Amino acid sequence: MQVEGNNEIEALNRAIRETEALENHDRAAIEETLTEFLRITHLAMGYKGVWLWHHVNFDNEAVEDIYGGTIVQTDRSGAIREASS
Repeated sequence: MQVEGNNEIEALNRAIRETEALENHDRAAIEETLTEFLRITHLAMGYKGVWLWHHVNFDNEAVEDIYGGTIVQTDRSGAIREASS
């Protein structure tokens, strides 16, 4: 799906909240996961706006089947990451 946001975190949160794939999941568990357990990594090697995300809310059975995914940022002014830190 495609969403808009002021930054990659806002866009990811919106996408997770609005996706049909998660509409039957416990909303409180999803919100907890977004606010407390979300992990996002900007890939290096000169990529513009390629991000990987996952969560670490491993003890919550309500979100145990959510693994993460890839974000492709289409903002032309988005950051380019040249090296890993």
